[in-house]
Amino acid sequence: MSAALLEVDGFTGGFENQPGRIDPVLHGVSFSVPAGSSTAIVGESGSGKSITALSIMGLAPGRFRRTAGSIRYAGQDLTAMTEPELRSIRGREISIVFQDARSSLNPVFTVGTQIADVCRTNRGVTRREARKLTLEMLDLVRVPESRRRMDQYPHEFSGGMAQRAMLAMALISQPKLLILDEPTTGLDVTIQADVLDLIVDIKAETGMTTCLITHDLGVVAETCDRVVVMRGGEVKEIGSCEQIINAPTDPYTQQLVADSRMVENR
Repeated sequence: MSAALLEVDGFTGGFENQPGRIDPVLHGVSFSVPAGSSTAIVGESGSGKSITALSIMGLAPGRFRRTAGSIRYAGQDLTAMTEPELRSIRGREISIVFQDARSSLNPVFTVGTQIADVCRTNRGVTRREARKLTLEMLDLVRVPESRRRMDQYPHEFSGGMAQRAMLAMALISQPKLLILDEPTTGLDVTIQADVLDLIVDIKAETGMTTCLITHDLGVVAETCDRVVVMRGGEVKEIGSCEQIINAPTDPYTQQLVADSRMVENR
């Protein structure tokens, strides 16, 4: 097993809904993401998987308060960093793709302009070079007619194409860790499969580390090699994808696997 690129250790926190009162949502969350791995964080709605992902990025909602634990990336404690220090890592070292691609894209700028702006900010290249790299990245994520598409606006992209554009935006800074927060939820089943295949192929081509946030064990089986199962803000089980799918030990994991198989057999 490779050394851990990301280590979450005893991470605990909640929302300060009233002054001085924190309602806990994460309870001692601990797991690691080995360099080069495809790790999934799996759980139903309310499991704490998405707030964990946002905390890794330093993007947790303003009312969220960490009360214990740490998140270390490449040996650096992200929870101890200032916002400027986090910005130097966010995008450049760690990127995230959110569930709703269209809401993440600015409707008043072309898709190509938005991707190129991220490239210029994080890689320090010229406008001309950023446009060239944007075109290459749109080709990498298999956007057809990429030269024409890069000058279109988000409303001209289908849901699947918008998600590919968000992948291009996340990848153009050459991050070492890519977090994918429910990247195919809401897409047509065929488009879901295409996007998942694309993610697997890009990972194989670039060798980057991925962390998939999902409720769908079927997606995990196709794309990941390690699984972290969460429920109620706690980690219930950690194992290889094969072990979790074929021989889960925790009752909650067993139920998730059984439910997933019921859906597949319909």
